[in-house]
Amino acid sequence: MAILTVERLSVSYPSEEGWVRAADEVSFTLEGGEIFALVGGSGSGKTSVALAFTKLLPPTARIGGRVLMEGVNLLEMPPTELRKIRGSRISYIFQDPASSLNPVLTIGSQLIEAIEWHTPKRSAQAYATAVDWLKRVGIPSPESRMSSYPHELSGGMQQRVMIAMALSTGPSLLIADEPTTALDVTTQVKVLRLLRDLQRALNLCILFITHDLSIVERFGQRVGIMAEGRLVETGSVGLLFQNPTHAATQNLLRCYSLLSLPKRES
Repeated sequence: MAILTVERLSVSYPSEEGWVRAADEVSFTLEGGEIFALVGGSGSGKTSVALAFTKLLPPTARIGGRVLMEGVNLLEMPPTELRKIRGSRISYIFQDPASSLNPVLTIGSQLIEAIEWHTPKRSAQAYATAVDWLKRVGIPSPESRMSSYPHELSGGMQQRVMIAMALSTGPSLLIADEPTTALDVTTQVKVLRLLRDLQRALNLCILFITHDLSIVERFGQRVGIMAEGRLVETGSVGLLFQNPTHAATQNLLRCYSLLSLPKRES
């Protein structure tokens, strides 16, 4: 069953030379319980597509097309209604947790705020949920970490906190935008395994945005290739890696020595 249906989505930004189209009539569906990887180089439009779902783009951006969730076009929703979707039905994890977390607030206060804003839980129940999610994402001594500040945690632990915050509100769709870029290789693998395990446990749909085909080869299920603002090819990971038909996909694959990668995670 489709969680989200994207139909001819376009995103344009103003410039001195006129409007620049970052995404050009992009269409695809996101199914329940799958990991869909949106792949492309810098400037290919993949992040603009994901941010357009809930209008997290600059106010000067123009957005066209439709983004349907349960038959409702998110792009036509009033801001007050869209805020109820953003962070509850659709959650985001970004690549730099240090810039996503508020440095002057404790981890616990930020988690509780998200839970109370997007769910009916309050006070003791919100606190217990926050502690439980810190435990679920592998934070040691979760109760004591509730009073920690972001700078007291490693980059990997900060990203685990962001995962806990994103999932504690019970979303249907998790959008992970280059969530491991700022992490060392060992920590990257741990965070990716955590996301995969949680996705399976929760039957969660994840839109994974990346430029790294080695991540896609190990953890993706379906993949879409972005180039110059267009979605040029989609299919299962195995099919696209074995038989790429578009030049952009072929060029991306040439950048990686796939035969030297570790075996795909199961």
